Amino acid sequence: MNNSDIYKESIGKLLKETDDIVFEIRSLRRDNQKATAENDKKIAELQEKLLETEATMEKTLIESKEDAIKPKCGWAHFRAMKDKIVIEDEKKTIEEFKVKLPSFVEKLIKITESIRKNNLNKLLEAGEIRIEILETVTREPQKKKFEYKFTK
Repeated sequence: MNNSDIYKESIGKLLKETDDIVFEIRSLRRDNQKATAENDKKIAELQEKLLETEATMEKTLIESKEDAIKPKCGWAHFRAMKDKIVIEDEKKTIEEFKVKLPSFVEKLIKITESIRKNNLNKLLEAGEIRIEILETVTREPQKKKFEYKFTK
């Protein structure tokens, strides 16, 4: 046997080995895709079941006419939400601040000529500013938020 024949045999075995490895990789990828698809389906079903269970729990709490119920294993309640501040037209509101609330301009308007909503909320809550004097800003009450936690 010449030198070339020895290498041909060696290369032939390695080619066969690479083919086997590639086949096994493809097979495992197919199995992964199948398992992933099955798991995704199960996850979607469980997420739907979770939404239904949460809706039933919220409905049950509403029917109880209580704001909160605390069984031994956790709690479920309705949390009061702060009123939402609605700004109809930011540019008009900025001009309104400059005219009606000049002493608060630095607190309420950013350098980029946009409103500092957090500061506006704080000033309204503290009673330093009354929303009634602003024509372009309104307060919108928000619905209570349902929350729950399983602790055991």
